[in-house]
Amino acid sequence: MKHHLAQAVLQVGRLMYERQYIVATEGNISVRLNDDYILATPSGLCKGLLDESDLVVIDTSGRVVRGYRRVSSEIKMHLAVYAERPDVRAVVHAHPPYAVACMLAGISFDHPVLAEQVVFLGRVPVAPYARPSTEAVPESIRPFIRQTDFVLLDHHGSLTVGTTVWDAYYKLEMLENAARMYYLASRQGPVRELPPEEVPELLKLREEVYRVQGRIIPFETERK
Repeated sequence: MKHHLAQAVLQVGRLMYERQYIVATEGNISVRLNDDYILATPSGLCKGLLDESDLVVIDTSGRVVRGYRRVSSEIKMHLAVYAERPDVRAVVHAHPPYAVACMLAGISFDHPVLAEQVVFLGRVPVAPYARPSTEAVPESIRPFIRQTDFVLLDHHGSLTVGTTVWDAYYKLEMLENAARMYYLASRQGPVRELPPEEVPELLKLREEVYRVQGRIIPFETERK
């Protein structure tokens, strides 16, 4: 097990718990070690209170090859991501309250209201409801994870992916922060969108100035 990767997973788990993106034993984190093995958080434990010895190493079928804990039944979702996206090195699954609240209230992320949202998040799709821990969950996210690093799971939570566990975690933070601002603004009245002509200009900044890596579903694809 690579010590620095294990420590990063533990730090991310603590932040997710402290910032209430997960509670109790919710959520899971994984990191691709190589083409054959994945480091993952265990089932049934608080992700904010883990020790390195609690982590498990699994193969690409989900079988534990190192560690004495059980792996989460939701690891199937992580494995689907790795199968669909060779570029992805880490996956974070959480239950961020504002993002989930917006989803449950029917408030979509299809409206460009923040410059940062256009540049870093794009449209955030909602995967169809799938009963947790079943094969339906990985199947529900496959079409979307091919297009974007951000997916909401209907009546469930969020999925963010990245080149490192920190990258995947920061995307969770960006998603929840955008949702919080959108939710708070919606409580005050109609939420103003960015001018339509500003969207392609912001996407140019994404590519030419910020050089953002990763995948998003651009707003302009829905506004042609």
